[in-house]
This record gives sequence, C-alpha cells and structure tokens, in this order.
Amino acid sequence: MKLKVLSLLVCTFGLMFATSAFAQDVTVSGTVVDAADGEPLPGVTVMLQGTQRGTATGQDGTYEIDAPSDGTLTLVM
Repeated sequence: MKLKVLSLLVCTFGLMFATSAFAQDVTVSGTVVDAADGEPLPGVTVMLQGTQRGTATGQDGTYEIDAPSDGTLTLVM
C-alpha cells in the first residue's frame, strides 16, 4: 500500500513539473505608430490585459513583452 501511494505521489509531482516546463512565456514584439501619419510613438505603455505585466515603447516606437504561450493574448495601450 505504501509503495502505491509513493508511486502515485512521484507521478503527480512529475506531471506538475512537466506541465510547468511547457507553460513558458513567449516574447511578443511590435511597433506602435500614429494612425494618422504612421509615425512611431515613443513612451506608449503596452500591457497584457488583466495583468500587471507591461512595458513602454522606445524612441522608435518598438516594444517587447513576455506573454504566456497559451494563446490567450490581448495587448492594451
């Protein structure tokens, strides 16, 4: 009985570690531009909706942000 419980615990922890290994972030990048003239906009805050994760665009309007790789990504400015 103790061997079965120990085996179950080892399998459970193994699955937990395997799941966390696959749930890694991806880097999303882009450029924020003015809709009227297409000029890059520096200093714009880009955030992942529903989180505290964000960044600001550089002088050339570009940004990079790490986002969950689960496919549910919404950026807000």
